[in-house]
Amino acid sequence: MGARPRHQNKDIEALMKEAESYGWGFTKGNKYYKGRCTCGDKHQHMIKLTPSDPHYLLNLRKWFERNCWKG
Repeated sequence: MGARPRHQNKDIEALMKEAESYGWGFTKGNKYYKGRCTCGDKHQHMIKLTPSDPHYLLNLRKWFERNCWKG
């Protein structure tokens, strides 16, 4: 997989890199990144480019931890 564009938020970018270390792959759209897991269960999640929820990062981390993170 080629290099993807970085997320503008450094904390979300760090979370995406951590997800990539667990096998997730991301593709960039116009307003979001689409993340897909390679586990075979077809887990996927959209990551907004401009989140407005102050708890977005925490909620995103918890979602990933519930779905295919073995760490």
